[in-house]
Amino acid sequence: MLHQKLKQGDIQNGIQFYTSALECINDLGATGGGHESSTMASTLLSNRAMCYLKAAESQSQTPNDIMRQSLRNCIDDCTSALERMDAITVSSSNTIRGKILYRRSKALVVLATLVQNNDVNGDDDDDTKENNLNRAAKDLLQLLSFDVDNKEAASLLRVARAHHGNLGGGMGRSRISRALDVLRRALACDENRLRDDASEGKGGESLSNLDALKSLRILQGSLAEDVSSSAEDIGRRGGVAPLLKIARHGILERAENPQHIEQCRVASLHVLSGCCSHEPFILKYGGRDSLAPAILAQIVEEEAVLSNTAKERGVSADVAVAAMALLVRLIVHWDHREVARFFASKIFPDGTMEETAIQSTVGEHVPEVDGSSVCRAAKAAFLWGSGDGGAKAPRAALDLVSAWTASDLDALDAASEACFRAPSSSSKRDVQKQKAAHHKLAAEDIRRMKPRQVAAHRKREVEYQRNNNRRAVQHISAFCSEEVGGLESMLSCAARAEDHRLRREVGLQIGRMMSAFEEDDVVKKLIFKALGCTNWKVGKEDEDGDESGGLSTLTIEELDEEKEMDDDDGKEEGSDEKLFAVMKRGQLAASLLVGRPDVGTWAFKFGWSDGNGVEELKELISSNDPCAMSIASELVSAASSVESSRPFLLPLVEEGTLEDLLIHPDADVRSGAASCAAKIGLASKALSADDGEVMELLDVAIELLFEENEDELGTEDGAESSSKTKSLFMTKEVPPKSVGDSTSMERGVEVMAYLVSKTFVKEKVSNAYKPKGSPANRKTALQRLVEIACAPERGDAQMAYGLAGIFNLLAVSVETLRKEAFIGKEITKEQYDQLQALGKTEEEKEAEAKVDEREGDSPALVSERIRKLASANVPRAMVKLLEGSSSDATQEKLLEGMGRMASEASVRGVMIQQGCLSTCLQLDKGNKPNEAEKKILRLARSCVAKMLVTINPGILTVSQRSGSVGPLLKLVKDSDALDLMHFEALMSLTNLAGFDNETKNRVVKQKGIPTLGYAMFSDHEMVRQAATEAMCNMIPHPEMMEYLTKEENLRVWIAFSLDYEENFACARAALGCLAMAVPDPEFAGALVKCQNFRELIRALMECGQLELMHRILVLIVGLIEHGGKCREAVIATGVGPFFQAYIQSYQDEKKTMNSFNFSPSEQGSLTATLSLAKEVVRLLM
Repeated sequence: MLHQKLKQGDIQNGIQFYTSALECINDLGATGGGHESSTMASTLLSNRAMCYLKAAESQSQTPNDIMRQSLRNCIDDCTSALERMDAITVSSSNTIRGKILYRRSKALVVLATLVQNNDVNGDDDDDTKENNLNRAAKDLLQLLSFDVDNKEAASLLRVARAHHGNLGGGMGRSRISRALDVLRRALACDENRLRDDASEGKGGESLSNLDALKSLRILQGSLAEDVSSSAEDIGRRGGVAPLLKIARHGILERAENPQHIEQCRVASLHVLSGCCSHEPFILKYGGRDSLAPAILAQIVEEEAVLSNTAKERGVSADVAVAAMALLVRLIVHWDHREVARFFASKIFPDGTMEETAIQSTVGEHVPEVDGSSVCRAAKAAFLWGSGDGGAKAPRAALDLVSAWTASDLDALDAASEACFRAPSSSSKRDVQKQKAAHHKLAAEDIRRMKPRQVAAHRKREVEYQRNNNRRAVQHISAFCSEEVGGLESMLSCAARAEDHRLRREVGLQIGRMMSAFEEDDVVKKLIFKALGCTNWKVGKEDEDGDESGGLSTLTIEELDEEKEMDDDDGKEEGSDEKLFAVMKRGQLAASLLVGRPDVGTWAFKFGWSDGNGVEELKELISSNDPCAMSIASELVSAASSVESSRPFLLPLVEEGTLEDLLIHPDADVRSGAASCAAKIGLASKALSADDGEVMELLDVAIELLFEENEDELGTEDGAESSSKTKSLFMTKEVPPKSVGDSTSMERGVEVMAYLVSKTFVKEKVSNAYKPKGSPANRKTALQRLVEIACAPERGDAQMAYGLAGIFNLLAVSVETLRKEAFIGKEITKEQYDQLQALGKTEEEKEAEAKVDEREGDSPALVSERIRKLASANVPRAMVKLLEGSSSDATQEKLLEGMGRMASEASVRGVMIQQGCLSTCLQLDKGNKPNEAEKKILRLARSCVAKMLVTINPGILTVSQRSGSVGPLLKLVKDSDALDLMHFEALMSLTNLAGFDNETKNRVVKQKGIPTLGYAMFSDHEMVRQAATEAMCNMIPHPEMMEYLTKEENLRVWIAFSLDYEENFACARAALGCLAMAVPDPEFAGALVKCQNFRELIRALMECGQLELMHRILVLIVGLIEHGGKCREAVIATGVGPFFQAYIQSYQDEKKTMNSFNFSPSEQGSLTATLSLAKEVVRLLM
């Protein structure tokens, strides 16, 4: 009857009915209830909400206030019903829940529509409208999550979204829309409005700037929350144009506070950069017409001009840096699209590729970023003037050039990472999805593919790499050309940079660019004028056999150019300009030696000022100019690393010119010279044999390690530091540097890494060495190295590999290194030494013997050094480096060092305490490692094995014990691991499995029993023995007993036990396992049924080996005690008469021991066997 009234439109009676019913339900609920009462109440509330909704629909002609109240009543009832539904968990509740969600969402949409349709009396603002629509959409999405086919809900969701998109004014369109409106209004302000605002109130302009800046911050926050939808919203609402306009000119240019203008410009560029991290945004809204690279380049150029014309106050580089970061975004996006476009086609099993339009699968082809704009921006940044942007702008330009000239996918990903570290970048989680090298195949992928598919993929990779290299060479050639002047700007930046680290970064980038070329002649043509060379072909006569070089090979045009250059040289204004030119040439030579060693040697000998390079190098050293001497220091350090360039440095050493760099007050200058001296000294047998020279270099290296905090150390009155590190020559105050900014420390570590290869240096460093004259409160060299390694974020620093190498070398002898070098080779170290000795005279052999005697490093010395390293917290330092390092080479070197230290049993507990075990276990995670990662995992697992061989498992945590099982078993299965690694892993598993049942369970869960069983068949005797012993310690686990009970497995163990003549240790372990398992009735029954059981008993009773006889007697006693068939099987072997005769023959133990001259252990075994034999005889009686 109620439904009939509702159909007739009597809605008020329906509301009253449901209200009365709810009152009754509430009264009943007070005395008890449950799911039924909650369901009934929810149903009644839902029905009353439906009545309110119908009432609102029927009140469309009434005032909005009445209609709005009905809608709110509907929403309140639905909310109350849903709260009651939370207590219902049955699946049938979804039907009721769906109706409630739909009714509430419809009421919310209607309410928002009411406010929107000319409701002048409405008090709801735009935020409320948006909130209602968002709540409605949320309800509908929840409804569709369990009722996907609900067409009414889907239709209402489309309506809600349409209303949301059509909202105008205020926050109702979203925060992004309001923020963009504020920016547009700020841009539309003309001078009259500015004048009016200034006259009406105080600070009107600043307030407008702050409003605009706040709006930009809102956009940045939206991108940080959801980059994809926010970027799409900004682009769809036409946000690119106003943001770019703000980036170019700012807002309210005549504002009294220029800092606000700059902040707005930077924020707008960050917003655009954040949007461009979402690739669809660039495709739709970031084309050349809307987001032109030329505009970004113009911004950088204008800021650079200001930096050079306003030196008295300095110009911030933040705007220019943000503009270049946006350029990098565009470049990285284009490269990513090229990778996707190139590798889009599917490869079929027959090796053919899908012939489809690539654009249809990866989007429209995006034009490459304008090269001239990149060159203009980078060049302007490298020539930045004074101010706080003196280093920031060039560093941003380095990132830009690196991205634009990337020659391979790894370089592209590195440039991408540099871009994503910008303040405007999205989260790192999003970045991981954008790797350019995503198409590289893992080993598992290759195994799943057909051979022709793999070949086609490899061919496509090679083709892409060839195209990318060609493009990189074109970009580098264009940037370094005389017309563009990019190389000249980089050299000028390096020559005038007061920041040593910036100079090195610029030099390394030049070296990387030069290494992209395949032919040396192409590089020479590109840089010979910058070197001050008149003929790039000079020096080729040495290769071609043509002795006519020099001017005879020049053309008329080149002769004219040479004359013009000579004239220009004669017109130089003064010595400052000349020195600056020499500095640029020296910097270029240093970069070539790093990136292109052969061309660098050519430059030293022929190219640099037409063969006058050494003289100009001396000029740099004698100039007393800090920048010039720093360049000279970098140059000699780079040249000493190239064997063919070292002869050019010998005159500097002999004349004492290098000494001027070694005693310079600037630590960065000294560090390069010390590195050079160390490399030359160790390369020269005469110098390397001089312990005094080496100790001087060691003192210099140690002093360099302390340079960055020398002022913090303090000295007592009258105390003096080393003569090579005095600060008496300082002519100006140098700003303090942080630990991460010291290039002198890097050089100190580099020199130490060279010197520590000598045994006496290892002994000095490990024995608390300090240079003479060091302050009393200064730490030792080893303590300082540990302190540097433990500094925050040290793992990814450039010196991390050097620190890893130092710790590694300190824990090993030269002899061990030589032996390791022959692992896997067809000849051993001893055989190699014999072959070498055949071609040497007696005098040479005697000289080598003296060297070996001086360099002697016994195992005892190595063990003592390792103990001292552990006491100095070196394991903890290595853990810190390993945790922070992402370099495969550094991780490999650190794990090698940990493995060497773990070979000393006395420090294994200390290493575990300092975190070595936990860190190694953390590395053993992840899937599909590449070859480099596999090697690192192998070394990490080997470290775990070494540490756990003899350690007491009781000192380990439960997670450490259980977490070690998996890596150890993986190492046992690793076919590429050495036999020694397999042996140590098996010994560690033996140690752990014997501790408790929980560890045994872990071994079983990791499928360890089949793995250990497979290792029992290793070619190496000791590996077989260790695997057998590990299996023994798995007893009495049920899985192990089930494994042994199987006949095929039992025959194997009996065969191992009988092989005592060939492999006694393995036979002893196998027989011990059988003896340990015999108390199990099922195993005992299976053993006596085995075909070779009789052979086992008789052969081992008569073997004459007391240890084996002891074990077989234990097994026999156990079988007899089982009784029944087991006892009968033992009697059938004839053991009774045998043991009676055995007892009678050796009943006089003292006489027997004296006759056979038994060792103490054998005496104990004899006593035990006699006792057990008597027990067997007694049981059989």
